[in-house]
Amino acid sequence: SNVSQLGKNLVQNGAMTVAQKGSLALGSGGTTTQIAVDRWKVAEGGGAARFTVTQDTDSPTGFANSIKIDCTTADTSAAGADYAALQQGIEAQNLQHLGYAAAGSLGTTLSFRVKSPKTGIHCVGLTQLDEERYYIREYTVASANTWETHSVYFPGDDAGTITNDTGEGLRVFFALYGAEANHGSGVKDAWTVWPSGVIHYMTANQVNVFDDAANNFFLSGVQLEVGAIATDFEHEDIGTTLAKCLRYFRRVITEDDFSILLRGGSAVSTTACGFGLDHTGMRSEPTATFGAINVFDLIGGGLGVTTTNLTQTAARSDKNQSEFIATVSSGLTAGFALNLHSRNTTTARIDLSCEL
Repeated sequence: SNVSQLGKNLVQNGAMTVAQKGSLALGSGGTTTQIAVDRWKVAEGGGAARFTVTQDTDSPTGFANSIKIDCTTADTSAAGADYAALQQGIEAQNLQHLGYAAAGSLGTTLSFRVKSPKTGIHCVGLTQLDEERYYIREYTVASANTWETHSVYFPGDDAGTITNDTGEGLRVFFALYGAEANHGSGVKDAWTVWPSGVIHYMTANQVNVFDDAANNFFLSGVQLEVGAIATDFEHEDIGTTLAKCLRYFRRVITEDDFSILLRGGSAVSTTACGFGLDHTGMRSEPTATFGAINVFDLIGGGLGVTTTNLTQTAARSDKNQSEFIATVSSGLTAGFALNLHSRNTTTARIDLSCEL
């Protein structure tokens, strides 16, 4: 292959070292949710299972962190559209060297470290979003609650196009549980078209990781690379991993109460102040969400006023910068310079997301 092995891992944050978000409790939402560990998400289809997802220090040799999925409510009889899968979307323009949709497309090897509460067959796979095709491989866990290293090979797809854009080109997924009726009746070892728009995340042989509230599932050291051989995990410095993650999500937060969150604001009326924030290099224009509104203060020149709202101005925002308007009940002077401060380091935050 003429593909460089520098930056060989197509998965980002595979060592689970960056975690800008906190613990998340999931289950029964029928949604796809970005989790505490950056770039990773959980898709789930509304079954009875409940689980909490966190970054954890229980990790295999050579790694400091993992994703922990802690089952808090068991589901022993998945049915219908019930399922859950841990996954990561890979930006399409980072996959063009695979040469999909042409003869000689490149295969990839997925290697990973897993600690599962269940022995037996587990499923992993790739799905491509542009042409709605998937490829499932089975692997067998020999010892429960023990770190094991596994690898599987995925041949290239000569028939499926990955469009050269900033969208989701491939999705790597790890099945957790599901019902055979919909998501759990997948074909293994072949590129297969989604049936009726439903992604098959597993075969009928997949174990149920959520059949006991005492179950914990861990994953770390995930690497997807060109070729048929699993090579050593590509450990990278934390600055490189963080920079990759910030393309998709960044949390603006202070380390201390009453610290400055945004600088250089200017009052545009007696009740509103505008702020600009540079976030050059994000994948697309991010959507901003905010912590509790009453923990932000506008402060400057002896004035201190608690905010009543904080919004993102979509018309003046793009993938490189955002404008925010902080409003208060009264007391501002147009043209007055102000800073936005936090009164709580955990809830006074601005989240910018353009996740895949």
